[in-house]
Amino acid sequence: MAHLGLAEVYRENKDYQASAREYKKALNINPLYSRVYDSLANIYYQNGNYEEALGVLADGQKANPADEKIKESYKNYCFVYLADTLSRSTELFISRRDKEAILALENALSRCPGNAFAYYTLGYFYYSNRNYDFAEMNLNRSIAYDPKFHYAYKLLSDIYLEKKNIEKAVFFAREAAALDSSDASNYHHLGLLLMRMERYAEALIYFKKAVSLSLNNAEYIYSLGSVYRDNKMYKEAIAEYNKLSVSRNFIPPKAGFRTFLMKFQWLGKCFILSHTIKNDYLNLHNDLADIYVLSGLPDQASAQYRKEIQYCQEKLKNSPNDPALLNNYAHALNGIGQSDKALEIAEALISAYPQYMQARLTISRIYEKMNKYDLALKSAREAKRLSSGENFIEDDISRLKRRSLPIEKTDEGDDRIYLKNGRKLTGKIKKESPDKVALEVWLGSSPGESVFYRDAIERIEKMKNEDY
Repeated sequence: MAHLGLAEVYRENKDYQASAREYKKALNINPLYSRVYDSLANIYYQNGNYEEALGVLADGQKANPADEKIKESYKNYCFVYLADTLSRSTELFISRRDKEAILALENALSRCPGNAFAYYTLGYFYYSNRNYDFAEMNLNRSIAYDPKFHYAYKLLSDIYLEKKNIEKAVFFAREAAALDSSDASNYHHLGLLLMRMERYAEALIYFKKAVSLSLNNAEYIYSLGSVYRDNKMYKEAIAEYNKLSVSRNFIPPKAGFRTFLMKFQWLGKCFILSHTIKNDYLNLHNDLADIYVLSGLPDQASAQYRKEIQYCQEKLKNSPNDPALLNNYAHALNGIGQSDKALEIAEALISAYPQYMQARLTISRIYEKMNKYDLALKSAREAKRLSSGENFIEDDISRLKRRSLPIEKTDEGDDRIYLKNGRKLTGKIKKESPDKVALEVWLGSSPGESVFYRDAIERIEKMKNEDY
């Protein structure tokens, strides 16, 4: 009691070192005195020595396992300790001191397990360092402590995407979307995965949900336009893309598929993670142009290709070696007939980036435009080898196989569509529905599929001259 009283006096006089010394003497005499553990821990806590405070309380729990006050103090100090460590480790991570960030958080969690957000953050650090096994282990711990923590499911989805297990990636993306139906990014992420699997009709559902929840998000609008395009809903795709063509200059360019900026915010007794996602749609005008080509509107297509060329030329002044810019530039040049120049750029790009699948596809389409079908087929096969199994490349390969054969094409016997604007198109009707007709047409030397809505059609003549 004398040592305890002396410790209290030193504490009142703010002589914390002497106070701690006296508290320790009191515990040496009576290690069952639980109040002293709490008082000593509080001195360390007030001076920011959280690990020392937790060490004292851990000793107190061993000596007094039934003492609820010590347990409650340990729990409260753990909360503050984890909050402080999360803040410090995030600063270390942002400063590219990843190993220190991971070590700090692992040390904190060894003393204070049980916080879902802390495990998620540690998993994110490992994910950023491409250590997917450790990332997955910590994310599973996060879910074990909070089965409704949807950020962990979303990051697990990203991990399985990196591991090329697309089915599991979709599974965890669905879990994230089901747990938080108000987060538009969950639906967008799921839509992107389904697009990657070429399940375009299903992806359309989720992109629509994402846009409905975030009406002005340029990334979501672009994705919606792209899935309309892949569903051959060209009118709707053009409408979405045109929403972006006005504001695209205000979107700051970012490298890579997605850039995550982490910001931790303190809200009462929890942390939240905010993702700011920006993207630059380098291929927007190319996308529009390709749709206009398939719709039989060459003038509009040419105008869009030229816009893409102008955009790429401006951006290449600051980033002359950007592969995405160069590839899209080559695609646009090919679109306006400058195939030789496009080929020169694409071949230089392949020389610098031999594994760049998109550049291989661009070269294939350049050769196709130049009527060099064997070379086009070879490039398409190389693109397929580098792909994750995209079926649309198989469609290109099948088409090029047919084109590489000596086929003599005539207009005789082809179907004809007469539009209300006076234009006539000749080709082969591939499919029909109550509201639209799909026609395979030959654009120069290449076949493509154009979709025409019934309300724009005056009449149709089929091979047997059946009038509709």
